[in-house]
Amino acid sequence: MSLVFLNYPLETFTPTSSGALATILWECCVRARQEGIEPVLVTRASKDRPFDWPNLLPVEWEEMPTTPLGLKMARVERKLAGYRHLQYRLYVARVFQTIRKNDLVSRPLVLLNDPEMAVLLRWRFPKAHIVHWFFNQMPAKARFRSKFAQAVDVQCAVSDFTGHYVSEYYGCGSKKVNTVYIAADNAQFQPAPQPPPGLPVINFVGRTGPEKAPDLFLKAGIALAKRTKAFEMQLLGSNHWGRLEMNDYQRDLSALASELEASGITVRRPGHIDRIAMPGELRKAHIHVMPSRWDEPFALATLEGMATGLPTVASRTGGTPEAIGEDGFLFERDNLEELTEHLYCLVTDAALRSEYGQRARQKVMQFNWERTWQDLKRHAGL
Repeated sequence: MSLVFLNYPLETFTPTSSGALATILWECCVRARQEGIEPVLVTRASKDRPFDWPNLLPVEWEEMPTTPLGLKMARVERKLAGYRHLQYRLYVARVFQTIRKNDLVSRPLVLLNDPEMAVLLRWRFPKAHIVHWFFNQMPAKARFRSKFAQAVDVQCAVSDFTGHYVSEYYGCGSKKVNTVYIAADNAQFQPAPQPPPGLPVINFVGRTGPEKAPDLFLKAGIALAKRTKAFEMQLLGSNHWGRLEMNDYQRDLSALASELEASGITVRRPGHIDRIAMPGELRKAHIHVMPSRWDEPFALATLEGMATGLPTVASRTGGTPEAIGEDGFLFERDNLEELTEHLYCLVTDAALRSEYGQRARQKVMQFNWERTWQDLKRHAGL
């Protein structure tokens, strides 16, 4: 028997313009195929080329209304129904149609980050085997929050931290939330044969939104530059997949980067990096920083930096301590002084960088996609 993945409704399935969930689904599908299992993947349609997977069922998302009245009606519908997203009702109806048309209800349905869909699937397909895998601390309106625990057969989360949130927030009681860790592709993300030449490069990768704290990353560079000029910085990513939309926060980031450059520090900002190019971009760095100010559930970017053999400095939030343990450097959320001190030690001590780069690589080897797939397969009942 195979299974069906239902992707998060705001996520697509491409290697160029999708987030971490697309990569996670791809890696699980590849491991499943090695066992002769070909999962079906239901996902929001994209104009960009998807991952090359034969059992892909794209579902169109209804365009936003273009008139004030139409937009108002869509918002009223969302509020009355308790949905988080505009036009969600139409998307759900199309997912149901896809499941019926392709006779998928007899297979385990594995949902990502969509508690509303889990509740609605239980109502529409009462005999379905439903597995929900939380990658974030997802909220829900009371209508769905109260019904979620009974709607799903198996609950999973990407970290112990996220699992505890799910248990408390959704009132799971004695119903266990199983931790299914994700991984890095340790074959693709490998250390450079030799550290890159030149000054140590401090790296950030991720969405350039306030929750990921790239501003703190740049402020730490400014503080560090007052103590030493012997480093460079690179900031990989933009505030939208594949594009940058300027706003006040992005202008603040540009101003901080300009201040750093004015002090004599090189700041490289190539923008969004697709999955194919990411390993090579990480190998240009010497130090990896994950300064998130939100509760990072269990970031793929953290694991991939560690797999590349980069000593890693991260905020002590969410599931990040589960990933790093004692093999990296943790600092308290938004603590600029603590972050700067960690960076100073690493920038000025090549032996320390080497030691903690090796430790990061060894630590992340504990997380591999084969383990992820085996855990998920077991919870799906295959």
